[in-house]
Amino acid sequence: MHRLFALKREYTRAIRVGWFLALRQIKRSNKGTTALIIFIMVLTFLNLVVVSGLLVGLISGSFKQYREGYSGEVIITSAPGRDYIENSPALISFLGHHPNVTAMSPRYTTSAQILGTLNDNPEKNERPNSIGARIVGIDPLREEAVTGFSRFILSGSPLAAGEEGAILIGANLIKKYSSFADANIPGLNFLEDVDVGTRVRVTLTSADGRAVRKEFIVRGIVKSKVDEISTRVFITSNELRRMLPVHKEQVQEIAVKTDAAYASALVRQSKQFMGSNAARIQTADEAIPSFLRDIEATMTVLGNALSSIALVVASITVFIVVFINAVTKRKFIGIMKGIGISPRAIQFSYIFQALFYGIAGSIIGLILTFAVLRPYFNAHPIDFPFSDGILVATPAGAAARVAILLAVTLIAGYLPAKLIVRKNTLDSILGR
Repeated sequence: MHRLFALKREYTRAIRVGWFLALRQIKRSNKGTTALIIFIMVLTFLNLVVVSGLLVGLISGSFKQYREGYSGEVIITSAPGRDYIENSPALISFLGHHPNVTAMSPRYTTSAQILGTLNDNPEKNERPNSIGARIVGIDPLREEAVTGFSRFILSGSPLAAGEEGAILIGANLIKKYSSFADANIPGLNFLEDVDVGTRVRVTLTSADGRAVRKEFIVRGIVKSKVDEISTRVFITSNELRRMLPVHKEQVQEIAVKTDAAYASALVRQSKQFMGSNAARIQTADEAIPSFLRDIEATMTVLGNALSSIALVVASITVFIVVFINAVTKRKFIGIMKGIGISPRAIQFSYIFQALFYGIAGSIIGLILTFAVLRPYFNAHPIDFPFSDGILVATPAGAAARVAILLAVTLIAGYLPAKLIVRKNTLDSILGR
């Protein structure tokens, strides 16, 4: 017990003396060198947090757009093998009176054939100017409340409530606007010579083969990085209901806007309300395709790999700085040992110096990440073809990376100090 107490007192004294020596060393060190080391640590921290955060943010940006531009926090669709959501009117009423639902948008959807050229018949062996697409009937006011649909209008104007004879077409269905128009992909067709003001014909075919046709004037072109918008056509829900041959009261999709933290609870309540009626009820995160989740995981691994390289560079930098510092002051270290300062206290002094560089770099890096970079990328996301890239950085994730950086820095400071302090005291004083 006495030996344990003595050991504790020895370590306490060594830490106090080491702290004093470290402060003296830092105050008397070259300011330019100190600033350069801290700058390297800042870059290392940013590499740990920002690079991986941007890689993950490429996919997270598409998740965010999917939720804000299409699904809301909860998306309800028809069950597999069903053409509509059973008992839709009752579910819509339930959600409309739910205190935690801020907005919702019921949508009618069905397959349709869009003919883009009404005046000229195609030449022999020429492909008709038509495509198959998903046509969606929306209530413009409700859709605007959930997704802000009007912001996706690339050209023309949005649908008005109660408007008839007007249609919006997704940009990826029209050769003039599609991002894939120059790709020679077999089976990928586009409407040609279709733009705002063009007249097109929509044909719906029922299960028994009966066709319903109606002509529309293109009111606008919609474009988004969410495929469910750029590859569909939109008319008002009342007009599509009149064209549907059956199940005119049953919708195929319901996008629900609520608090993100409440989404899971709303899914459970909706499932309980539906009972035996078939529907697929999911949060936006659950509805995201699995291949995107796989891409997100791959980006995370890639970001961690790049961060590991940065950690190695930082540890080598700290090791070299501390080692050179200790070598150049080897005689001074020998004198300190000669006058009774313990080797352990000297080692602690260099460890504290290394931790100073790591802590200073981490603090500046945290300020840059959360006060400058993350707000900037949220306001000005990176424009990628499939998403608006954002910076994904959380306090918990940043704290873990700070801990890793400090642990690596501590080891990099301890090893060279131990190598120098182990040398014979007399040899150190004499420079041998």
